[in-house]
Amino acid sequence: MTAQQPNAESLNPNGLNLVLVSTYERLIGATIERVWENVLDWEHLPWLHHTSFSDITLDQGGDWGWRTWSSPDKSSHIELVVASKTSYVARSFQLGKQVSEIWTYLNDRDSNTAIRVEFWLPDIDADRRQAVGDLMIGLYTTLWNEDEAMMQERQRRLDEKLQAVSSATELDLGKPEDIEAAVAAGQKVSFYFRGREFCLKKLDGQWLAHAAVCPHLLGPLGDIPVTDGTVTCPWHGYRFDVQSGRLPFSGSRQLSTAPRTGIVR
Repeated sequence: MTAQQPNAESLNPNGLNLVLVSTYERLIGATIERVWENVLDWEHLPWLHHTSFSDITLDQGGDWGWRTWSSPDKSSHIELVVASKTSYVARSFQLGKQVSEIWTYLNDRDSNTAIRVEFWLPDIDADRRQAVGDLMIGLYTTLWNEDEAMMQERQRRLDEKLQAVSSATELDLGKPEDIEAAVAAGQKVSFYFRGREFCLKKLDGQWLAHAAVCPHLLGPLGDIPVTDGTVTCPWHGYRFDVQSGRLPFSGSRQLSTAPRTGIVR
């Protein structure tokens, strides 16, 4: 599958009266590899950016980019297209009419990525340009703040050196009363076992350990409360049964097997 928009890699392929209302430049504290991974990952939009993308479902996607429905009745959509190795464009449509064309240019800066975003909108009068431009910059500042935090957390988990895998069958987590007090205070109690991170929680009066990392893209699960016996990844919405580690209804992803847990007094 490819982009629906003809000549999608070109500026203004639909010949609209596009106006450059503003530009946004920033240094992102993540590698260009993480940034591209984030750009092509449409799944995080309704979860990490739920205030901006509350209703979004995939139409088609691939190495070329993705197209999503952005309204429940499928009257509006967004199409993101990779234009080059260092640029991509996102076009929004409402009732089949294009309402924006946003170009993003990436510049590799070792462990960081410099971005430049150009906001092109059709038929914007000169007296509205400043206000509309400020609105777009404010929106994208929020989106990139959220994305940057996610990318940095993922990179940290990819880079961190976990403790060596061993044949240990028991792990001393400290004094039981300290663990009880920490959990009661809402603090995260986490530990590494055989090279993987787990967190300790109390469920229905019983102690339970479950993986602190989502197997999809290493989303953080340690601070997520257990609801109806499950934890939901805040990045992409995958929901796992904390007892079995499996997705409750479908899917092949599964949490790392947690060690048997008990508080010894």
